[in-house]
Amino acid sequence: MKYVYILNSFGSKSAEEKADIIKKIDIVSSYLGLDYDIEINSKTKSTEDILNKYKDTRNIIVAVGGDGMINKVLNGIVGTKNILSYIPFGTGNDFDRTVNETLKEKRNFIDVVKINDKYFINMACFGIDADIANDHRYTSKIKLVRNLKYDLAIPKHLLTYKPRNMEITIDGRVKNDYYTTVVVGNARYYGNGYKVSPHSLLNDGLVEVYLVKKLNVPNMVKTILSMKDGSHENSQYVDIIKTDSLLISSNEEISSNIDGEILTANEFDIEVMPKEIEVFQNKDLIKKVLRK
Repeated sequence: MKYVYILNSFGSKSAEEKADIIKKIDIVSSYLGLDYDIEINSKTKSTEDILNKYKDTRNIIVAVGGDGMINKVLNGIVGTKNILSYIPFGTGNDFDRTVNETLKEKRNFIDVVKINDKYFINMACFGIDADIANDHRYTSKIKLVRNLKYDLAIPKHLLTYKPRNMEITIDGRVKNDYYTTVVVGNARYYGNGYKVSPHSLLNDGLVEVYLVKKLNVPNMVKTILSMKDGSHENSQYVDIIKTDSLLISSNEEISSNIDGEILTANEFDIEVMPKEIEVFQNKDLIKKVLRK
């Protein structure tokens, strides 16, 4: 089975870092005797274009990057015979955290969550969390504080955020309110280690939905900071619901963040696709490639 490495030519990594990781992938793959291709997306060759070359064969597609790159690869291989793999070479690598905590085997079938015509396997967030995450994307050139970029985007949005009216339908029940944030968790982490959905499993056929109603600034600060260690689950301001589907709608367009990618709409139809895709975590390969 062929390994197909797909590297993101965009993002926060420098040209030197990208050249170095390509060299290491080449050396390690040759040493391990793998049949492999190395593909690099660009303005003229998208990740989708690359994946179209492999859609009719069975390969191990390795996303070299962070959660956003994994999401791009995921959206290109759902419905094909390909296996998803990754080398955590991004800023946050939050999906990797959940895999290491919850999946014991090298190869596992995991849930995929469909949101409108897109897919995600980590998190979808709406409200202030999405605004922070989306703003965080545009701080990618701040190299010296790469691991703190999500944190650095928080103060600005705490002072300017206005809760949005959303209608949320879960299991036939409708909740209409002004929300500070709504998070749909298939995995456990986002924002470079914020443990937003501590009990999520990647293969249980469910997502955890966190609803945080309108809060003043002090309580927003308290709630967001408590997401670092998962203690927000005990907060009086947070409602938690497990489900396999939900609908989020609003009279105004809402920007969401799904696995590091922006999605904007008035309505989000969300449904879990149980054990839809196979994930292969090759720890030996990852260790060798990322070895300093």
